[in-house]
Amino acid sequence: MDFQTFQTELRRIAVHVQSFAAIGAALRLRQAETQINPEIQARLLAVVEAVLPGALDRLETKQVSDLLAHVTQIIGEATELFENPDRPPAWVLRDPDTLLAWGQASRQNIRSMIALAADRPRLAAAFTGRFVDVGTGVGAMALEAAEQCPSLRVVGLDIWEPSLALARANVAASPYAARIEIRAQDVTQLDEPAAYTLAWLATPFMERPIAEAALDRLAEALAPNGYLVVGLFAMPPDKAGAAFTALRVVRSGGHIWDIADMEQQVVARGFVDVETCLLPPTCFVIGRRP
Repeated sequence: MDFQTFQTELRRIAVHVQSFAAIGAALRLRQAETQINPEIQARLLAVVEAVLPGALDRLETKQVSDLLAHVTQIIGEATELFENPDRPPAWVLRDPDTLLAWGQASRQNIRSMIALAADRPRLAAAFTGRFVDVGTGVGAMALEAAEQCPSLRVVGLDIWEPSLALARANVAASPYAARIEIRAQDVTQLDEPAAYTLAWLATPFMERPIAEAALDRLAEALAPNGYLVVGLFAMPPDKAGAAFTALRVVRSGGHIWDIADMEQQVVARGFVDVETCLLPPTCFVIGRRP
């Protein structure tokens, strides 16, 4: 590609970046019910309408919150990449707004798991016992699980203190504090045989040896008929989307798993009824402890 073509394409892509930011700005104003300069507001809404006609017309409050969390997550991640392209692979996010946005987005995982349980009675039964949420972050999945499943008790594990501080505050401020325990604990040190009916393992942020050790510990921690649910990023079908997903996994310190490989890892630890369910943006590998 010659320089002139590169420059032209860069300008074309820039319009998408700016439009994404404008949509996020409009959502933020909608959520906060903030009044701004009328001319700027009119121009801002005109951008949104040009990109996504009618997109803002019928949004409910919760939908605005979910969409804004997604925009905040993506912009925060993109900004960190732009500012720190040379850093070594690791989970380094500290900005509270970005961490909370990641958490808000992760709530969809619980909703997807509950949807999968609708026609899997044994999985549904697992939601009535004790749930260990590995990589709980700001506690969003733990809170969503407690909200959706009134009899479920939840233990959230993490080792990233910036997220744990937010998780403790979020749980304490919720109506579910009596059913959620947040621990600063490495999953590879978990030693609670047959203590849980359901386990979630978010693998995109783990090196392969750590993920394998986590699978070992969770296999021991699950009771008979307990379910392990491993979460991976669903690879987008387009080349650019797949390339960026791989980049974000590696930069987060994770391993890019082949789905068949992960299924074999689960089977090798004695799980049965192993299956993969794709509900973008997450790929779920599920197994039951016999």
